[in-house]
Amino acid sequence: MIYIAFDIDGTLYDCSPVVGMAFEQGIDAFLMQYPKLNLRKPSTDEIMKLVGIPVDEIFTSLFPTLPQELSQTLNDYCTAKLAELVFQQKGTILPGVVEIVKMLYNRGYGLVTASNGRKEYVEAVLDAYKLRPYFLTITALEDKNLQDKTQLLAYYKKYLPNRDILIMVGDRTNDMVAAHKNNVPFIACAFGHNDEEIAHCRWIAHSFYEIPDIVDSIIKEIKSAN
Repeated sequence: MIYIAFDIDGTLYDCSPVVGMAFEQGIDAFLMQYPKLNLRKPSTDEIMKLVGIPVDEIFTSLFPTLPQELSQTLNDYCTAKLAELVFQQKGTILPGVVEIVKMLYNRGYGLVTASNGRKEYVEAVLDAYKLRPYFLTITALEDKNLQDKTQLLAYYKKYLPNRDILIMVGDRTNDMVAAHKNNVPFIACAFGHNDEEIAHCRWIAHSFYEIPDIVDSIIKEIKSAN
């Protein structure tokens, strides 16, 4: 079976319209519980520069003086607010995603998620746009105690049933690195958060609509090589 692993932010969905608001609301709720803490609210630009790395590392980078336990609590607050806003469709589903995800599913491909985000957030994106039925599994790093996306793809390579080919689709360097370390073909999304990071990749999609043809080309090349 052919599986396609999709990153979420910058690949299926753009959280930038709501992520600043989510962090602001999450920090406000957190400070109601811990009023003596003096936390600076990061800007949307500061947050978006970190999108793509494991979410725990985002909070460590933004709030380096916060003890780990409190950082996790703040993470929970912000994630809950973000998921709430996403479910209200306050963010942006990227053009072509709904139609093409359904097309790939109907072609018989196994669709899975490959995000560094929390499961609550990933599920909110898929549920908000009624995409969850098209995905075979939503595996978050926290589910399997994985450190990063490289380990997540390795997990998929080992445990996805009847796997013939696994293809990674994403928009950031960490997506590309995870694919390369696992010897997995990588489709770089130049419509994501930072197209300069993936400008040198072999397989580049300039819109989500191009992905099915690129998948076909990858499959054809792999089968001809075998």
